[in-house]
Amino acid sequence: MKIDCSDTLTDEQKAEWCVFLAQSQHQHPRQDLRFVDVMRAMGEEVLFVMGRQNGAVCAVGLFSLHPSRFLPGRIALATALSGPVCDDEDTLVDFVQNMAAHPQFAKVDAICITPYWLGEQAESLTGRLTAAGFRVTDPKPYRDTGVIDLTMSEEELQASFSRSARRKVRLVEKSEIEIRRIDTLADTETFFERLNRLVIARHNLTPVPHSEQQAGFHHIFSDPSIGIIFGAYHEENFLGGLLLYRSGKTAHARRYVADPGAAKAVGNLRVAPALWLQGLFWARREGCTQFDVEGYFPVDDKSHPNFNVYEYKREFKPDHIQRVAEHTLVLNRTSHSINTMPRRGKNAVKSILARLKQLNPKHLKRRTALKAD
Repeated sequence: MKIDCSDTLTDEQKAEWCVFLAQSQHQHPRQDLRFVDVMRAMGEEVLFVMGRQNGAVCAVGLFSLHPSRFLPGRIALATALSGPVCDDEDTLVDFVQNMAAHPQFAKVDAICITPYWLGEQAESLTGRLTAAGFRVTDPKPYRDTGVIDLTMSEEELQASFSRSARRKVRLVEKSEIEIRRIDTLADTETFFERLNRLVIARHNLTPVPHSEQQAGFHHIFSDPSIGIIFGAYHEENFLGGLLLYRSGKTAHARRYVADPGAAKAVGNLRVAPALWLQGLFWARREGCTQFDVEGYFPVDDKSHPNFNVYEYKREFKPDHIQRVAEHTLVLNRTSHSINTMPRRGKNAVKSILARLKQLNPKHLKRRTALKAD
């Protein structure tokens, strides 16, 4: 396999990339070239990798390079978000292995990939990656998500929602709440301000920086062929919003936020079902046949850390499905060990704290009572 690897693409290579991506079964919007400007706005160094067999493109990977914090001149990690894209598992493994041997990767310590493969195909690819020396670097062997069938009519889609969700949609339709596309930079910034404050801060996640918001607006959210944001408003007051990406036949619900404080002004009406329904309608009208809710597991345990998120997504009746987890191929074990030392130390501290928590008198008392029962 021939590997083309560079920090720039010619016009001919861009055209080849786009044609291949559009035809691939396992395409994902994060491997679309329109995300390059967003990545660079965030200060990321971008690397384009294309694999060829008999002159034809057989795989593409859009990678961001993360410099080592401890080893000057080395790259700790080359990461492809929801990529690389390839439709044959043997070819995909061959692509990454040949890419790892390319001179451009001589100073890279590890390659991290998350190909967008679902269900039985995900299981098969995971086995192939493991046999080739990759290891899962997610907390679990697979990522859990949910998929909604968009081949139904709009009426059937709405009818597929839970009874509670359908009632909430009707209440919003009868109210003065407006669901509309967010198409200005100011409204986009409002969406991310609420997202950072109400969702990301609460879950200790990395905030979406202003540079990413602006680049996303100019290159992604203003182009319905790849992305869109829907917002719910009452008298121009923002109540909530839903950010979606799409690629080929699949749409992805990327970010959702609702402002409970603003909702008080409209009798605490829940806008989520109405926003998601509009997102489904949009994806269907754009030609998508499936909708990935981006994270879902049918859990009934209220103590589960993601119970509230999964519970509201359950109202839209997605089918639970597994996708390929994050896999890492270590190229330089010594350097990689140095790069990951802080993370391993943090995980060790978490493990110790978890054990100490189990020694808490309240936990011991509860465990004793359970054994007695």
